[in-house]
Amino acid sequence: MVRLKNRYLMTEVVWYDQNKRTPLSESWLFQFISNEIKTSVGELTYESFKKNLKCIIYVNPDTNLFIIRVSFEYYKSLWTAFSLITSYYDVPVYFRVIHVGGSIRNCHKAAIKVFNKEITMFSRSEQDRFLLGEKISDDEDEEIENDDDEEIEHDEEEIHSSMKE
Repeated sequence: MVRLKNRYLMTEVVWYDQNKRTPLSESWLFQFISNEIKTSVGELTYESFKKNLKCIIYVNPDTNLFIIRVSFEYYKSLWTAFSLITSYYDVPVYFRVIHVGGSIRNCHKAAIKVFNKEITMFSRSEQDRFLLGEKISDDEDEEIENDDDEEIEHDEEEIHSSMKE
């Protein structure tokens, strides 16, 4: 039996004009993303992965982050569609894909890493950094990247073993 492979895209919505920004919601995102994919990638591609796109896992209106699940076959098409989005009803906006992972856990680790870097960047002194927690070391960056690599290698091994049987 073959397992369905999914990819989780952690994406940030960046508004050029913060005064005109709209709060994020699942219904708003799904409707907007669906319409943009139809126009940018094409209706045929949209129809082929529409059933896999119905799951927005996480939305945070304060940080403008959301995590969306899509089938492994179509995550590059979705990423391309995100790159082509330039406005939301004449308000300049762009979607920045921060992390692509094979599990929600990896996206969670990447989100923590991104926010810790932003916090340490804005802290003024070493004492502030100590109070907020230790600086992120390069070891943690490598650990997160290795988690993704191990999962992908594990997935490839499962595919090869199922083909041999």
